[in-house]
Amino acid sequence: MDLTSLRSHNDRTVLRLVRSGALSRASIAVRAGLTPQAVSKIVARLIDAGLLEETGTMRDGGRGKPRTALQLAADGAHAYGAYVDRDELRVVRLGLTGEVVSASVLPLAPMFTPTDVLDALQSLVQPGEKVLGLGIGIAGPLDFRDGVVSPNGLPGWSSVPLRALAEERLGLPVVVDKDTNAAVLAEAWRRPLRDAALVFVGTGLGVGLLLGGEVHRGARSGAGEFGHTTIQLDGPLCVCGRRGCVEAVHAAATGVEAARVLAAAVTNLVQLLDLDQIVLSGRKVLQSPELYLRAMPEVAVSVTSFGADLVPIGAGLLVLGELF
Repeated sequence: MDLTSLRSHNDRTVLRLVRSGALSRASIAVRAGLTPQAVSKIVARLIDAGLLEETGTMRDGGRGKPRTALQLAADGAHAYGAYVDRDELRVVRLGLTGEVVSASVLPLAPMFTPTDVLDALQSLVQPGEKVLGLGIGIAGPLDFRDGVVSPNGLPGWSSVPLRALAEERLGLPVVVDKDTNAAVLAEAWRRPLRDAALVFVGTGLGVGLLLGGEVHRGARSGAGEFGHTTIQLDGPLCVCGRRGCVEAVHAAATGVEAARVLAAAVTNLVQLLDLDQIVLSGRKVLQSPELYLRAMPEVAVSVTSFGADLVPIGAGLLVLGELF
């Protein structure tokens, strides 16, 4: 499916409006500030592309003739999302509305190489007419613009052009971002977030930042390396090569002490950025969510309900975001 002609500003505006709920053509025209004639042409094009569908009738408030309701066609397009963790690869396939159609997980051998990941992706990602592309979430540091990665804790992964390699192997558009950025994007797709951090505690530790409602990547895609900020001078050695990083100190602790370490670091983060929402996720947190919640500072704190597929879902949403 060739979607290049469907990515104008107005097309994306219409899709974004309908994503929030079924609307009539008249309502779309009012909310988008477009003429009814322009909306009719855009809607016809999006229906023809299989992205919108008519679904019964609705009243736009008040009296008058019921109007035809429009909604996203859930099966009109698909996107894949992948999470390259330090010991496994998780892949999901999303429908147009962001729901998970299928999910797979493959273990990755110790010291796995980029070729190992590409082979695994090729076995799980099936290109097709309705597939928009693949989003990949992976630990930083990385260059979001060029898709070049040098993830901490993965030996042999220095300056790997992952996006280019994956596009060549799969024949699909690919976007690569930090796992934590993908995670906070998934959470923001589900519910309103504005100035928030998603603290991800899995095989590594980092944050995805949402500032002013937008994912904050920093000048060089380096924002969110929260796990590699020093919390204990002369502390344990970290995978990044420094000592006393939050990630290393947390990994060396257990139970209540581990929760206290994370809470202290989160308190610093809240004070630094004036955040009003903190979301916790990752394997370690999901094993003992109440333990971590009790230790957190006095700010709105929650545990995400997305579970283990949070990052690949967010990575897939990076692709769907090209339409919205």
